[in-house]
Amino acid sequence: MKYLITIFTLLIAGNAAAQNINWSTINDQQKTITYLNFGYDFGATTQIGYGKQVDGFRPMVWTVDYSFPKGKNLVDDFKVRLGGQLSIFEKNNFTLSAKVYGIFRHHQTKLVRMVNFGSEMSAIMGYYKPTWHLAGEFGFDKSIITELKHTEEMLRNFPSIRDGWVIPSGGHFYYGIQGSKTIGNHFELSLRAGATNAQNNDENALLPIYAQLGLVYKFPKK
Repeated sequence: MKYLITIFTLLIAGNAAAQNINWSTINDQQKTITYLNFGYDFGATTQIGYGKQVDGFRPMVWTVDYSFPKGKNLVDDFKVRLGGQLSIFEKNNFTLSAKVYGIFRHHQTKLVRMVNFGSEMSAIMGYYKPTWHLAGEFGFDKSIITELKHTEEMLRNFPSIRDGWVIPSGGHFYYGIQGSKTIGNHFELSLRAGATNAQNNDENALLPIYAQLGLVYKFPKK
């Protein structure tokens, strides 16, 4: 059981790289963005992503991104997220927004390969200006279903272990601050930092924190 809890904790890690958006800088002239993020999130990680504002009853940005840890093989461990962020309420430069994402994760070691489907939801409240913003965030990352496929080395050491699907396989809360500063006409420098806490009585990570530095580019409308 200790072994299963450990690998599930490793697999559900990685949500803290959610995109940091300044709603005051998303407008009709700059609806498309790309972003590159670096940081610590249960390990050193890199994230690349694409987002686009869509017309609707409220301001909304759809995003898709790919993140991976530092290492020699960039396809052993990765995460793909698809979802969006919605501005729910604004008043006097204060904005309340929400994020909802679907997540696919892959994690490979010498002992096991894990494939996971999950979700992420969070609420963000902050103060937004055209050249900067500062906000607080509270969210939940849920690993809904995980498939375990063990290697021959693992089976030799633990013949009784079994492959298969586990439902559910874990989750963690995260909470922290985020901010950004506009640079020129099309770039933003963003920062996110906070802490994580495992769901229920699961064991927390050795360093239950996250930190991320990112660069956002907004494409001018042609």
